[in-house]
Amino acid sequence: MKGKDKGEFVIPIILIALSIFLFINTSTFQFTTYEKASPRMWPRGILVLLLLTSLTLVGKLLFEKSKGGAEKEKPEPKIKRGMMVKGILVLFLYIFLMQYLGYILATLFFTVAAMLMLGNRSKFQLFVVPILTTAFIFVVFTHTMYIPLPKGVWVFRAFSLMFQ
Repeated sequence: MKGKDKGEFVIPIILIALSIFLFINTSTFQFTTYEKASPRMWPRGILVLLLLTSLTLVGKLLFEKSKGGAEKEKPEPKIKRGMMVKGILVLFLYIFLMQYLGYILATLFFTVAAMLMLGNRSKFQLFVVPILTTAFIFVVFTHTMYIPLPKGVWVFRAFSLMFQ
């Protein structure tokens, strides 16, 4: 393996070591609540995801190196500044509207808008993906981590409360 090839492994290996070290350190968290979810749960979940993605990257790099062959030149990606600005505006609009529409409706609209901006035109996907994404995140936050999400105001609050 050449020096340049070894460099590709440095960051994933550092991330693996760091995630293991920090995961072990989460056992030192002190808490005195009687909640079902402890303060360790969220950092540990993120650290496990970091560990798994780093291990996946190392595996991918090892698999590519073992295949051998000439490396292909990757074309320089085009930066679409207009699309980036639109994405940032949609994100800020999502954050602003969430307090009025509530998490459920704002996330449904945001997911559809993001998918349309990214070029997805499949009616099935535009219907199913936002519902599944919103439902999954809602369940994880409200029923697994016991973190309340914005409910909105007026009629939108009543809508959000139907799912509690």
